[in-house]
Amino acid sequence: MRRILVTLTAVCLVGCACNSRNPQPHETTACMNYRAMMTAPMLPDAMQQLQEKCAASRKE
Repeated sequence: MRRILVTLTAVCLVGCACNSRNPQPHETTACMNYRAMMTAPMLPDAMQQLQEKCAASRKE
């Protein structure tokens, strides 16, 4: 029983360590703003403008 617990703990730690090595993509201010406002009650055209600003900021 103890071996199973130790094995599961080791597998979990190795899985977490491997996943943390992937670099996070660069997030622009416009994209962070867009993601923050996705659940806000907004007009569709205002949400579209935020999405376009995010896309434009990634192209630069």
